[in-house]
Amino acid sequence: MSFLNPIFLFALAAVGLPLVIHLLNLRKPKRVQFSTLAFFKELQKSTIRKIKIKRILLLILRLLAIASLAMVLARPFLPPSLNLGTSANQPAIHAILVDNSVSMNRIGSNGPLSDQAKDLVRKILDSSKEDDRFIIQTTNGEPVNASVSSTTQIERRLNEIEVTKAGSFLSERVTNLISVLDESPFQNKNLYIIDDKNPELISILNNNFEEEFSNLAVTILTVEDVKVQNTFVYDVGSSSSMVGKGIPFTLNVSVKNEGEVIAANQFLTLTVEGSTVGQYSVQIEPGVIQDFSFEIIPDKNGSITGTAIIEGDGFSYDNEYFFSVQIPEKRDVLWITKDSDNPSEVSYTSLIMDAQMGGNNQINYTKTTLKEISGYNIENYDALILEELDEVPEFLFSEVQEFVQNGKGLVFFPSETADIQNYNAFLNLFNAGSFVGVLGDYTSFNSIAKGSVLLEDHPVFEGLFDLDSDDEELSFAVPDIYYYLKLRTNNSGLGLNIIEMNNGDPLLREKKFGEGRVLLFSIGNDPGWTNFPVKALYAPTYYRTLLYAASLEDGGLSNQFLGKPFEWRGNANPQTTELVYNNESIQINPQNVGGAISVSYQGYGWEPGWVAVTDGESIFKTALNLPQSESVFSSQISGDSEILDNINIVDSGTLTSEQITSEIRSSGFGKEVWHWFMLAGFLLLITESLVSIFYKAETVA
Repeated sequence: MSFLNPIFLFALAAVGLPLVIHLLNLRKPKRVQFSTLAFFKELQKSTIRKIKIKRILLLILRLLAIASLAMVLARPFLPPSLNLGTSANQPAIHAILVDNSVSMNRIGSNGPLSDQAKDLVRKILDSSKEDDRFIIQTTNGEPVNASVSSTTQIERRLNEIEVTKAGSFLSERVTNLISVLDESPFQNKNLYIIDDKNPELISILNNNFEEEFSNLAVTILTVEDVKVQNTFVYDVGSSSSMVGKGIPFTLNVSVKNEGEVIAANQFLTLTVEGSTVGQYSVQIEPGVIQDFSFEIIPDKNGSITGTAIIEGDGFSYDNEYFFSVQIPEKRDVLWITKDSDNPSEVSYTSLIMDAQMGGNNQINYTKTTLKEISGYNIENYDALILEELDEVPEFLFSEVQEFVQNGKGLVFFPSETADIQNYNAFLNLFNAGSFVGVLGDYTSFNSIAKGSVLLEDHPVFEGLFDLDSDDEELSFAVPDIYYYLKLRTNNSGLGLNIIEMNNGDPLLREKKFGEGRVLLFSIGNDPGWTNFPVKALYAPTYYRTLLYAASLEDGGLSNQFLGKPFEWRGNANPQTTELVYNNESIQINPQNVGGAISVSYQGYGWEPGWVAVTDGESIFKTALNLPQSESVFSSQISGDSEILDNINIVDSGTLTSEQITSEIRSSGFGKEVWHWFMLAGFLLLITESLVSIFYKAETVA
């Protein structure tokens, strides 16, 4: 243990004061005979002994309390690596991580925050010893050459650092710096992080580096706290997952006021393919998120791109939010049925699909049986229909589960001769509940329930009913149910009844699983179960159910936040697939994954905009945006107390230049433990008071 203010160790001399007072009180008094007090001779010797013990105990507590106070003033610290025998006089290596995100463009009373960060780096250089060495790195964009360098070399690299709109790779950069520190031969190792009170900083450090920081001197140097009025696009989403050429859909834009005053005289504009779709006047209270809706009618297949733009904001560097919507030409559905020797069987599935072939049909279907399924790769399809299979082969279990988990859809119709145990094992893969029995008689045509309750705002029914007002009651031809499998649902919170019977049992239920969905019918797809197929509601409901199952959960929106590797998975020719960013081609090495290809690229220098994956025939565009944390300006650093105990935080915006230099010079010595002695002194004083009050040694037994 060492001390930052060792001169205050002289205060330990004050420990002798209670001892001197105690010794003076031990002087033997002059004995005087006083006959009227003779009865005190009966005082028991044990009581006298207790009084002496109490005095000694109080003396010890007071001595320790004063010593603790002296230690607090001396500011004791533990070196970061006690086992190495480090010394403050030995050369040190200093790793410096500089925040160069767009938020550092804010201007404070001492100039731009980026310049303040550079000044802090120079103070670290000026506070170092001649033999010290340095590593410098940035949080955002392309990494700096993080080689061990001298003061002069670091100064030159510092001048080259600029603020960038590229993503933050904070966790990766800290990991790399710690790795360099671990491999260096220096015994004194310090890590400095210079930032603007990033709200995610402590969370990232706590989740990834708690163990590493326990043996490392870590200092966070924060720049001046600058408050600006900032309104930014919080999110862009679609109210419908079923998008297609010529089909209107709604795009919802969420805008948040991150400032401390009302956002007024601002505008939100949405553009699609370079044309303005609409504009709103924005007036939002502080801390509030407000949604704005725009109707879009795609006029082509493939990727359509657009931008949500904030105008009139005090911080303009995050005023554009990019989006991309993939409009499919067709959805491919694989229809798997049981093997049948009856060529006269008529399927409602083929009737519905064939009837849609004319007009704006968006589904291509392929029919197969269990005998022929081995010749198909289900990864090439957007959805599966399992129709009236007596049992689902176990060899399909894991393949279908992965299919749904990766964002595809499954539509399930039971068979009247079903193996319930097999069905339940299959449903258990998706945590979708279980069939607990059958009700009614197949082909009896006796109604035992009615499918009378519709989830009207579900995408399957969106735009299907033309109601004059919200108060108008929905009216439709209610189907009768003759026979059905009773589905017992679970309470996972990710399932809902799209159509419900009048007895509360589900007729059609949706269960989300992974990034995909399972749509379960409790009735089969023939007249022996119900008269639903002859009702006017059946055809559009069935078609839109298939369309919904084959549509992406996010309505075709393709977005990725900068600051992590770009990932894409889909169907493309791996031999010719490449990335295109800012009209420049990037050669990649796609990987085959389950019949599709997977593309991964680091994209350090990418800024908000779009990146395209193309194989020469198809183009898939993904929007690139900064994460929300880049638009949130915190006024303090907060987080888990355990990791903060190992970090020295210096708020340079509240200190003078001399104070900042002093804090930097003291920050590399290790972990300060003065608060331990503060707590010990406090507890000792409490104990001393309790002993004085409750230790009744003077009482005569």
